[in-house]
Amino acid sequence: MLGGHRGPAAQGEPTLYGDLLVVLSLCVALTWVLLSKKLMQSHSPVVVTAYTILTGTTMLALWILGPMILNPLRQTKVPPPPFTHVSTAAWIALAVSGLACTATTTFLWNWGIHHVPASRAGVFLNIEPALGSYLGVRLLGEHLGPYAWVGGALILTAAIILTTRGHDRPPDVILE
Repeated sequence: MLGGHRGPAAQGEPTLYGDLLVVLSLCVALTWVLLSKKLMQSHSPVVVTAYTILTGTTMLALWILGPMILNPLRQTKVPPPPFTHVSTAAWIALAVSGLACTATTTFLWNWGIHHVPASRAGVFLNIEPALGSYLGVRLLGEHLGPYAWVGGALILTAAIILTTRGHDRPPDVILE
């Protein structure tokens, strides 16, 4: 990470803009964890999951349908998405994916952060980009620089230390 260049990059090369987007996504994910943790003080993980998914769906709908709603005010018209050309099997696959992948994993994540401190859950947020980078190397033939490998090793080391060390007495003050 942060191996990008300031100037225009060749196709597939890392850029500073891309690196900053990854950092921004981690900040947004951390905000999500902290907000979810706070909400679960007064609501169950199921309720927080339902509102998270409804909020995400609303934002996605505005992102997709917003330009069409603003079409009368725009000089260049935006064509509607090709909803009518999508097969029934694709709609069913989308529904199953939404329920099996998104809803279930979001619920499991919320249930997990309901039972562990946010500081510990935050470390596991970093496993996602590390695993994505590793899969990019193994499945897509990508090449990572030495900083990426060191960063991945640090992420995995932190996760292993957090999960394998003895669970001593919890600290008197948890900074969350």
